[in-house]
Parts: sequence; structure tokens; C-alpha cells
Amino acid sequence: MWRRWGCEGTDPGHVRVRHQREEVRGVPSVIQRGRDSGRLRERLMRLKACKTRCVVAVGFVGVAVLPAWAQFSANNVTLRDAVTLATFGATSGSSCWGYVSPSGREYALMGLNNKMAVVEITDPDNALIVGSVSHADSIWCEVKTYGTYAYVSNETGGGIDVINLANVDSGVVTLVQRMTTAGIQTAHTVTVDEVSGFLYTNGANINDGRLVAWSLSNPANPSLAGQMSTAQGGVYVHDSQVVTYTSGPYAGMQVAFCANGTSGLDIVDVTNKSAMTLLSHRTYPNLGYCHQCWLTEDRQYLLINDELDGINRTTVFDVSNLANPVLVHEFSTGLGAVDHNQYVRDGFDYEADYTTGLQIFDVADPLNPVRTGFFDTYPENDGATYNGAWNVYPFFPSSIAIVSDIDRGLFVLDVSNAVQYLTFTYPDGRPETISPAGGTRLRVQVVGRNTTPQPGTGMLHYDAGSGFAAIPMEPVGGDAYDAVFPAVPCGTQVRYYVSVESDSGQTFIDPLAAPTTTYTVLSAFGTINVLGDDLETDTGWIAGAAGDNATTGVWVRVDPNGTPAQPEDDHTPAPGVRCWVTGQGSVGGSVGENDVDGGRTTLRSPRLDLSGLSHPRISYWRWYNNSAGASPNEDTFVVDISSDDGASWVNVEIVGPSGPQTAGGWFRHEFRVADFVPPTSQVRLRFVASDLGSGSIVEAAMDDLLVSDPDCEACPADLNGDGVVGLEDLSTLLAHYGAGGAQPEDGDLDRDGDVDLADLAAMLAAYGSTCS
Repeated sequence: MWRRWGCEGTDPGHVRVRHQREEVRGVPSVIQRGRDSGRLRERLMRLKACKTRCVVAVGFVGVAVLPAWAQFSANNVTLRDAVTLATFGATSGSSCWGYVSPSGREYALMGLNNKMAVVEITDPDNALIVGSVSHADSIWCEVKTYGTYAYVSNETGGGIDVINLANVDSGVVTLVQRMTTAGIQTAHTVTVDEVSGFLYTNGANINDGRLVAWSLSNPANPSLAGQMSTAQGGVYVHDSQVVTYTSGPYAGMQVAFCANGTSGLDIVDVTNKSAMTLLSHRTYPNLGYCHQCWLTEDRQYLLINDELDGINRTTVFDVSNLANPVLVHEFSTGLGAVDHNQYVRDGFDYEADYTTGLQIFDVADPLNPVRTGFFDTYPENDGATYNGAWNVYPFFPSSIAIVSDIDRGLFVLDVSNAVQYLTFTYPDGRPETISPAGGTRLRVQVVGRNTTPQPGTGMLHYDAGSGFAAIPMEPVGGDAYDAVFPAVPCGTQVRYYVSVESDSGQTFIDPLAAPTTTYTVLSAFGTINVLGDDLETDTGWIAGAAGDNATTGVWVRVDPNGTPAQPEDDHTPAPGVRCWVTGQGSVGGSVGENDVDGGRTTLRSPRLDLSGLSHPRISYWRWYNNSAGASPNEDTFVVDISSDDGASWVNVEIVGPSGPQTAGGWFRHEFRVADFVPPTSQVRLRFVASDLGSGSIVEAAMDDLLVSDPDCEACPADLNGDGVVGLEDLSTLLAHYGAGGAQPEDGDLDRDGDVDLADLAAMLAAYGSTCS
């Protein structure tokens, strides 16, 4: 379905307008891929056709002066310049690469639907198109370099373009030939091993898309050197990195790390081009489409992006033993965008993640990566669609990286602040509550990488409901601070983040996307668990509601039989076994045996009396998976709340249709009731799972409902109110020990309706203390 947004901006007046009009197109969020994935994706439509009138520089944590929908959010990355598709004379962007001339001048090689353009960025504030070579119209245009030559492929035809850049400083870009040796017409991607001097084509029209090697002994005229056969274990290769080992146990070997789409990862010895050898093959959990991979610089780890797994995820393999790669870690931005391409330089991973643009991680320790910067080239949303950043090139000698964007063209970015940064840790953890009287301390430890924290610059930024205020943190020595929270009314949910300056005057914040994303803490002396339901017994939940029409997968309370989409175990710790799930299939049954099909199914909670609580909060654990089947990531899981026994409903959250928490796993969600409805005596929740579009696998589950209330009594163990927790208070508690229907003044300190061991422990912990 084509969609169009009316979104023409205006010239803000105080910024330099580069280009007056830009056309972009759209793609749907779901595609199907076969062996030749590239050609299939050409059927997709591109993102929303929009018009924008300016591209402006963005500073630290800056926002572009554009229409509200088109603000470029960023942190530690600065926009220096941009070249739009209209200026290129193109309708879509694809990949990019870089070239540095012998004189040291820097050039962006920008892949476009109808050409490969060469843009000088030596002065990053004044990007200049110096030449281009046209090719057959194709969504895909991939480019790599060797010496003074560039090699460009596309998915429509015409062969591999061999382009001479030797005279690019004089504005001369020369097409040497369109190589069609051995019948090659198209290639999905190209790879160059600069040490050994070989070009590799991936997903080409020859050799059924398997790996093909070309000698660059004469770089103007590549010659066929060998190709991998099915007998050698070869399969369709989507992309690859090929390196020559110069030291260690593999010295002298040329090795290809192949991202092979639905078949996963292959590691291939390509030293002998006529006898390429498969060293190992690996898959990983939730494999969708192994899209691209890149080694860390010590060649101990391989980072993999998956384009169709439905989540943002970088998978890390230990490849120190090429014959036995081991999955050791996964990491994510936590955002909904699909990850696409990535490269590692100087211990930093640069990722082009479609709708969230450029994402940068410190992977000096790949098992503990730190997100250090980002620049969002697609401000419309962070959805799992094929829009935004296609590729990134971070290997220029300068601090500049370039990003090729499908919908907007070329971005020239300064990433220096992302590789010189401060990290924040919390040695004592972050508090769950802060005292309403103020004074709660949060220890913050700051460490610099390639820079140094400036003493005395720490700030706590907090929002108690009236906007952010900032107060200095207290230095405690050794680049550590104490953030001291001020007095805040009990029951208030406080948002906060911290900041410290480096010795260069750059401000760094945590969390990285603050103030959009912050930490939160509740102002209270503690929390009181008012009601807990582990669903082990029937407490009055109702499966079904007017309008439900699902033919299978209706809600049922069971000990679940696990499938690749549904949990095997409930969330409650043993001996708990039951939860609500959408349909119970047979043991060992297929993934789609009893998932949600044909419509919606509703689960409603019992009536919850919250009328006597001050600031009640509700939490629950949920499971949702819509990432499998013929049409994944099209449906949603909806949670609503009612304060009038179900007569009307207000939405609490919508999970999906794509992004985090849509591929299974138990996740906790908590909210303050008063943010949505009044806390009455007739509160209900409802959970709605649906399969409304094309056929797909949809499973949902719910467990462990909890109602809590902030404890706003400064000294709840002082039962007689004399200001001291003493013998009289203990005697009162013991007199009511074991009694049901107890009140707080009887010693029910945790407000669970009886006086028990938990209350006695709390009393003894406070015994002898003075209340103020």
C-alpha cells in the first residue's frame, strides 16, 4: 500500500539552506526472501514521499531546525553537511564507501539508483560532487575500492563497473570498463581483500550467487580466479568480509566470513581460489537473514547483523578458532529499527541501522559494549521498516564518517565526540525509591575513554512533574560524584539523568538519549505490595469478550507447552507453573498448532479495589511473539485499563507490531494507575492479542500481576507515634501476630492484610531507631 505524507517544511531563516526539494519513497515493513534476496527486495516500495526544504547542522544532543517530523536527533555526532537525492539527480540511495587520494583528499563514493557519485568531503562543511558514473536503474548499488580503482555492482545488469579515481583531485572520474567476464551481469555486493589483492562478488548472477574470486593483479581488468562450488559447501552469499591473516596460527591464510542469508554464517578458507574450503558453518537463535558481518581488529570476534529477525540485535561470535566459532554475546540499541551494515575501527562499531540511522558502540570489549553516539537520519520513526541509513563508512583518516541514506542521500558526520567519551557507572546501583524528605544519594563513577572528565562539572537533572531542573552533584574524589535528590512529594515518579563535562568542554550524559529517555525513581519511603496474583489458582479472570472472533489461540490458564513462539514455563518461580497463554497446543506440536488466528482474543482481570490507596501502581509480566510465519510483525498486543468495571477503557501500552519485545521472552511492565484512570474500586485490566492481517504466528502470555502503593509513612514501625521504635511497638505487633485482617497500626507493616514473619523482621530491623 502506498502512503503519502504532506510534510513540506519552511526555511527557518537562520540556517544555511542547501537544497530546496527532496523526494523520498517508501517500502513495506515485511518482505520475503529466497536465495536471490536482492532481486526480490526490488519489488518493495520505498518510504513515504515527502518534501523537505533544508538540511542543517546538528550539535551535541542537538535537534535540526526542521518541521517537527523531520528533526534529526543526535548525541556525540555532528552533522557537517549533506547532499540530497535531488542534488544527485537520483530517487534513492543505497550503499557507500570512501576513497583517499594520494594527496590525502577525502572522497565519499555514494551509491544511488542510477549512478555512483564521487563527492569530495576534504572540507566536510562543503561537500562537492566532482563526478559520477551512471549505471542501469537499480535499488542496489554497492562499491568497494582497491588502490586507485573503484568496483561498483548493481542488481539490474551491465556488469561490474571498473572506475579509475587516479585523477579525481582534478575532477576526473573515468569508467575503465563494464566487466562482464564469465557472464557476470549483476552482484548483490562486492568485497575486496586489499592485502591479497582479490575482489569477491557475492550474490552474483553467475555461480548461483556463491562466492566468486577475481584477481586484481591488473586492477583495471580483474580476471576470474576461482569460485566456490556446492561440492565445496558453497551456498548463496549475501555479503562477506575477506581478510589475510599476517600473524598467529592462521598466518598466510586468506579467509572469507560469509553472511549467507537464511543459512547463517560460513567461514571459508579462500587461499586456494580453485579449492576453497568450508572451515565452519553456524546459525544462531532466531535466525532471520544473516545480512552482513565484520571482524574486530584483533580478529577474535565477529559481529553479525540480521535483517529479518524482527529485532535490533548484533550477534557476537568468538572466531579465534575458525573451525569452531562460538556464539558469546548479543547487544542492541533497544530501539525498534532493523540493523543493516556495520564496520569496526579503532575499537568502535559503526552501525547503519535503517530508521535509527548511525549507531556507534565501543566494542573494545565486545562482551560489554557501550553505546557512545548516534545520529538519526530518519526522524519519522524508529520502526522496523527498510528506510533510512543503508551504509556507513568510518575509515577516513579524519574524524569524519559518511552515511548513505535510502530516502535522503548522503550525510557527512563528525564522530570525534563518540570516540572520545565519558562512561557512567553506578557502583551501589540505582535506587528503586528516594526519600520524600530528600537526601537520597546516588553514587556516580565517571571514566573517560580518549578524554578526561573535568572535575566539578557533574550535574543531576531531574523532573518531578514540572520540567527538568539541574543541581550540581557532590564530588567525592576519583572522578566520582554523589547525586543527592531533593525533597519531592511522596508518590511522585521522578525522571532523571546525569551529565559531566570532559576536559575539552564536551558535555556527556547518561542515559545517552536523555532527556527523551531517562531513568525513573519513585519518591516514597518504600513500597507496599497490596495485591499479588501468581495465577496459580482461579481468582476470577475472564477469558473472552464481546467482539472476540479468533478461531484458535484463545486465552487459557495452563502450565504451557512451549513452542518456538510460546513459553515453556510460566514466569512465577517454582513451584509456580501456571499462567495465561493464547492457546495450548499439544506437547511437541507445531508452532502454529494453537496460536492466535482469525481475529482477536481478550483476557480481563478480576475487579481491583484501589479506592483506598494513595498512588497505586500495577505491574505484570507479559510475553509476546509475532515475529514468525508468512507475515511477521504485523499485529499488536494491547493492554488497557478501566476504572468503571469495563464500561470504558484507556490504553496502557501497545506492544508491536515490530521492535523490542516482539520475539518472545518475559518482560515486566509497570505503570501508575492515576496516569491513566482514577484509582476507583472498579478497576480492571484487559489484554488483547490479535491476528488481523495476513497469516502469521501470534502468541501472548501474562503472569504475576502485582498492585503496590508507595509507603508515605516516614517511620511505619513506630506504631504508637512516640517517635521511637521500641518495646511498646514490638508488643503491639506480637499481640496481633498471625491475625488476619490486620491494619498497619496492628503491626501489618507490609500492608498485606496479616501480621507475619515479614512484619516482625521489619520491626526488628527498625527497633531502637528514632523517627524524625
